[in-house]
Amino acid sequence: MHLMHETLNSEGYAFLFNRYASKEARVECKVDGEEYFLQFIRDDPHIYVSTSKGIGWQTKVGNKEIVCVGELYTEKKHIPFSTQKALINNTFLLSSSLIRLGYNYLNNNWALIVNLGVCKRVAEEVSALSNEKYTDLTIEPFLGGRLSINAYTRDGYRIRLGDLGEGVQNYIVARVLYEIAEPEVFLWDDVEAHFNPKMLLSISEWFSNVVDKGKQVILTTHSLEAARMIAGIGGEKAKIYLTSLNNGVFKAKELTLKEVEDLLKAGIDVRVAEPLLL
Repeated sequence: MHLMHETLNSEGYAFLFNRYASKEARVECKVDGEEYFLQFIRDDPHIYVSTSKGIGWQTKVGNKEIVCVGELYTEKKHIPFSTQKALINNTFLLSSSLIRLGYNYLNNNWALIVNLGVCKRVAEEVSALSNEKYTDLTIEPFLGGRLSINAYTRDGYRIRLGDLGEGVQNYIVARVLYEIAEPEVFLWDDVEAHFNPKMLLSISEWFSNVVDKGKQVILTTHSLEAARMIAGIGGEKAKIYLTSLNNGVFKAKELTLKEVEDLLKAGIDVRVAEPLLL
């Protein structure tokens, strides 16, 4: 997450704090009448994480004893994150800004990936969504002997993934990494970014299959078209939420696909209807 928020030389998890200055930051919510919280306590360079579950290890910050479930850091040199893994199951976060990190992971774990056979399957999927026809993904030397991740075409050419459209890159990296990680929770930020309608349709069908396997998929989008398509394919399993964050207060309203469609027919775009709906 710190890589998504880094700006120039400012790196680390300080962005978790309100206005980047507070000593404590707290996220609270109420579910079925029961209150929950996630608390971040800053003691540079440490950020201690505690929860309403009251689990973890005990430590002292100043004169205060707290129970921590995890430990983050405000500076890049301390980036490693230790945790009791008590907050959430195995989770995979994807964003366009993290695709380059995905390339590094593929490079470092290529032997495992090749043996899974997932590259060939994903290359064939992409072939159905683009004008180019691919048969496999490879890692081979490029100019100057440096390694490159390539899409191998049916006529024997190799095209670097970085030279393909960003939608194709996102699709390939997402599909391959998911097969490796097999997460219980899949988070995708701005899912519509760089996808043409055909790719968005394919990825929507994939999300539905993932959910059918008992996994959870949480997506953010500013595209009404994307939300309608994904919810339409997901059927009753899919839920749409209109969200707002204002003055530190997060609001959300669940909407059915029919409600979204009815509002559109009435000339109301849910994305700009916060005063009306929240």
